[in-house]
Amino acid sequence: MEKLSPRQESILNRVVETHIQTAQPVGSRMITALYQGLYRSSYSPATVRHEMGCLEEIGYLTHPHTSAGRVPTDWGYRYYVDHSLRQEELEGGHLRQLETDLAKLGGETNDFAEQVSQALSNLTGEVSVFMQNTRVCVQGSSRILEKPEFQSVEKVHIFLKALEEKEALAQWVTESAAESGVSVKIGRENKPEAFRSCAIVSARYSCPGGFSGTVAVFGPQRMKYARAVPIVFQISRIIARILDSEEENF
Repeated sequence: MEKLSPRQESILNRVVETHIQTAQPVGSRMITALYQGLYRSSYSPATVRHEMGCLEEIGYLTHPHTSAGRVPTDWGYRYYVDHSLRQEELEGGHLRQLETDLAKLGGETNDFAEQVSQALSNLTGEVSVFMQNTRVCVQGSSRILEKPEFQSVEKVHIFLKALEEKEALAQWVTESAAESGVSVKIGRENKPEAFRSCAIVSARYSCPGGFSGTVAVFGPQRMKYARAVPIVFQISRIIARILDSEEENF
């Protein structure tokens, strides 16, 4: 992955963040107008347009033929996530209440799995997957219909069918998740064809007794990574603490 100059990196970040918000191709005039307080007069539309052309040449942006603007590629999103992502500060009180509510359900129950998955989906606005041993719980599948990238009936059908094949889904998500921390897979980094236009954020959880699993959210490549990454991480830690506590009390 080619290293960018500070100016190129700044412009790429602005294109990524604007595309995440709008789902529309981003032009140079839009960037200078939206971020004039950041760039002032130093980055003219011509300067931004030139740098966006350079970013396209090295594969970080692409140019839809129907628009004058550009959108990030898989590589563009990967560079942004690896080098520039600033995670949101999550509201601690809400997470503590969620942990309290989940602890009352007990980690081995179906209600616990459904509640975890529902919380993930609600907090991120994406499709969520929660796995304990052989149990796989999917919530928020209909959210994919809200995404402009998934207006094709065939595309949605392929995506939902892949979610229904839970054994294969569980195996692939578990293999993709990092041993520690949060894993982010974008576009063609996802081996299943059904998820090649998606981003998937996942994290493993475990407790000393050997019980382990994975939590994940699925969405378009323009997912709000700044929110999804810390939420997936924090919920994986909440699950681990609950299961650990149950082991100790057993």
